[in-house]
Amino acid sequence: MRIPTQTGAKGLITGTISNGATWRESFEISENNAELADADTSVWKLVFKDCDSGSPVLTLTSGAEITVTQNGTETIFAINTLGVSLKELVGDYHADFACQAVDGTVTHWGSGIVTFIDENLGF
Repeated sequence: MRIPTQTGAKGLITGTISNGATWRESFEISENNAELADADTSVWKLVFKDCDSGSPVLTLTSGAEITVTQNGTETIFAINTLGVSLKELVGDYHADFACQAVDGTVTHWGSGIVTFIDENLGF
């Protein structure tokens, strides 16, 4: 596994994802025990880039593969991506999670290395 480079992101991303199945996962983010202000009106992107070239290979976006829900104490992000979108990804990829608010402000929430594993599940 590659060592993540330095980042100015607010948090670190790490994990392993199967490329042989639909990726469904959710996670929460809060600031000072409260949901993120205006998160449900911002554009969110989770971008996976080739570690060697830095070229984007997969981008997940709010309103498509990412659902954003506010509940007063935290913001919940639900990822739902079909396996066909992941099929060609094998190995380590640099991941960045960021949002752009309606006023144009961009916040870099997470960065790190995610590993996609090649799993033939027989379907």
